Amino acid sequence: MKNLTRDVLLITVGAFLIAASVQFFVIPNRLGDGSTIGMSLILYYLFQVPTSISTLLINLFFIAVAYKFLMKKTIVYTILGVVMSSLFLGILSYVPFGIEDMLLGIVFGALLMGAGLALIFIADGSTGGTTLLAYLLNYTKGYSFSKSLFYMDSAIIAGFIFTIGINNMLYSFIFVYLCTKIADQVIGGFQNKKAITIMSDKYENISTSITKEFGNAATIYYGYGYYVNKDKRIIYTVIKKTELLKIKKRVQTIDPNAFVVIHEVKEVVGGKLGFVSSNTNYS
Repeated sequence: MKNLTRDVLLITVGAFLIAASVQFFVIPNRLGDGSTIGMSLILYYLFQVPTSISTLLINLFFIAVAYKFLMKKTIVYTILGVVMSSLFLGILSYVPFGIEDMLLGIVFGALLMGAGLALIFIADGSTGGTTLLAYLLNYTKGYSFSKSLFYMDSAIIAGFIFTIGINNMLYSFIFVYLCTKIADQVIGGFQNKKAITIMSDKYENISTSITKEFGNAATIYYGYGYYVNKDKRIIYTVIKKTELLKIKKRVQTIDPNAFVVIHEVKEVVGGKLGFVSSNTNYS
């Protein structure tokens, strides 16, 4: 129940940030986007069709096409993300606010959009669109998911040349690129783990400290030190970032000559400190 509440909250906040990006920064500067948001923007620029309505209808079509190939949780969370995004797009369209400055529109629009997409992804959700079609092509035809998604979104953005001109279309590519980078950073921020590789002759004392004092699991590998020409024991552990300094000091206290390598951890699945995550999507 706790995880469900967290997921719903993340999807709701993410949908709000996406809608705020579109209404306050993207539309006032006539920028484009990929996926269903991009399709909705083309309809808005050409025929003044409200983005809240077109986004909902287009996404429902994609969900209907791909639902047989999706897990139940993915379907439910995708529908929630789509409905919430459309709802917030409709509500915020009545707010008399918009930043008509291309630089600010790109930077802050991408900041909100990227953060919103990241929050929905962290909750294992989706905003539908070309992501679902890319999954479908991957499942039925074996096409690369990332390449399919890139080609489809690029084609949608390229189509903006007929509605907003070549300059704004090129600005839109910058906008989408920033959205992706910001989403990556936000997702990385939620991953609060570090991995440590330790090589020391006092591996038993260090392993005991890691497991007993800090409560973390540790794995010992058998290795060979080519430089010193003797067998080695290598400790590998995944810890919380907040524990890093304490564990480093403890290792140095036990063995000042210990060789310690600290790794960035992109994702941890399962295990004592891990969590389960699904495939990334930015649509």
